[in-house]
Amino acid sequence: MSKRISIGIIGGTGSMGQWFGNFFSDAGHTVFISGRKTELTSADIAKKCEVVILSLPLDAAIAVSEEIGPLLGDTQLLMDFCSLKEKILESMTGSTSAEVTGAHPLFGPFMDSIKGQNVILCPGRGEQWLKWLENEFVSKGAFVTVMNPSVHDRHMAIVQGLTHFLAICMGRTLQKMNMNNSTALSCSTPVFKINYDLIGRLFAQDIGLYQNIISRNIHFGNVLDLFLSSVDEGRDSLLSGQSEKGLLFLEGVRDYFKDSCRNSLKESNRLINTLYGEQ
Repeated sequence: MSKRISIGIIGGTGSMGQWFGNFFSDAGHTVFISGRKTELTSADIAKKCEVVILSLPLDAAIAVSEEIGPLLGDTQLLMDFCSLKEKILESMTGSTSAEVTGAHPLFGPFMDSIKGQNVILCPGRGEQWLKWLENEFVSKGAFVTVMNPSVHDRHMAIVQGLTHFLAICMGRTLQKMNMNNSTALSCSTPVFKINYDLIGRLFAQDIGLYQNIISRNIHFGNVLDLFLSSVDEGRDSLLSGQSEKGLLFLEGVRDYFKDSCRNSLKESNRLINTLYGEQ
């Protein structure tokens, strides 16, 4: 396999497509992009590039994979950047004889570098391109984990689905309480300010993406049921009027995090000091 690879990004005019276009160009590869308004089409990319990347929403990625899959040969790689992996891996492996890998960069297009960021790779077919891709990311400082697509989606039901669901519902609660921006900021602790900014960050971006991350993950319903049962437990314990019952509940949760909570305190203090030190 040559060191200089021809890479085509379908959806390369979008924010993540542009980010990875620059990433692979900086790594010395030749990058081609296609989008709704480019001269190059998806079929053009499939015919001329060794690596074909679908940087598209899930439904669009599935449709395009079925369209271009038959155009790819077994020496090429078809991959994607979707946030969910089971359905797109099934589509890609079923539509082409090319090698197939699912990739999920666990960061957004506002990062300056991939260094220190997590990337999950989900094998679909073949190992040669999978190893090449892993090396491309690791060599630039990323932390790469190879994971089964079903396991990935179950984890994302928590890491993305529940996280975004909590932010959305907290935002809705603030809306119902009519807590405006000036009031929220004047009453903020450092932790609340971070959470408030994270809610604003979500709603400043493509809300359709977050809707899909939650609604399209078949594992999220189970996670939500567990979360709601935890809310009930917390309400029964902490609002019972019995201090001992509330403390026992908190101690039980703390025991689960006993190996990591001290480090989390250190890391969150570092984050808070960094944020407020920049003001």
